[in-house]
Amino acid sequence: MIRLLSYNRNPNIGVVARANDSFALVPKDASSEFCSVIGKTLKVEVLKTNISGTTLVGTMIAMNNKGVVLPKNSYSQEIEIIKETGLNFAVIDDKFTALGNLILLNDYGAIVAKGFSEESIRIMRDIFECEVKVSKISGFRNIGSVGIATNRGAILHPELSEDELKWIAGILDVPVDIGTVNRGVNYVRTGIVANTKGVVVGELTTGVEIVRIENTLIGR
Repeated sequence: MIRLLSYNRNPNIGVVARANDSFALVPKDASSEFCSVIGKTLKVEVLKTNISGTTLVGTMIAMNNKGVVLPKNSYSQEIEIIKETGLNFAVIDDKFTALGNLILLNDYGAIVAKGFSEESIRIMRDIFECEVKVSKISGFRNIGSVGIATNRGAILHPELSEDELKWIAGILDVPVDIGTVNRGVNYVRTGIVANTKGVVVGELTTGVEIVRIENTLIGR
């Protein structure tokens, strides 16, 4: 299932929300309609929380079905809400805070931007319970914005090379494809919230974009 959605008339829904196969995290001020579409389409429980005091939930955290990592400037009440999921979780005490922009992952593997400390990488391995590789993607430091992955597939920036796509497919262990969202936006994660059961895309996304996204992330 796939649905169109916006957040306060903003189609960049992947910036403000994040989901796995059990939970979706959305901003505290998200409307009942926004929460309903996310919950019903992805078949998940929807939890409301800001991260680091902002509505940029999808930008600030990274999550798979095993665990969640949060930035060091997360508030204590936000951490308590994450605890309620029962997932592994950790606060990453590193120079980076926009973790969602810097980590591309599913349950089989994670690719993280260069610059994280060895301790942060070790923590991610423990939390996500998967292989963690440092990005080799040239020209795209924000690997978490370049694509979005589920346990069925990954949709990625159309300017990635064939070699880069093969490398990512090998780490995430799923088929990959290129695509855009919201009428040609290359940084596809900014406009998508997805899991293996459904996909929600920004309301500007075209029919051609929708077909490619849906086929890649949840299968034909």
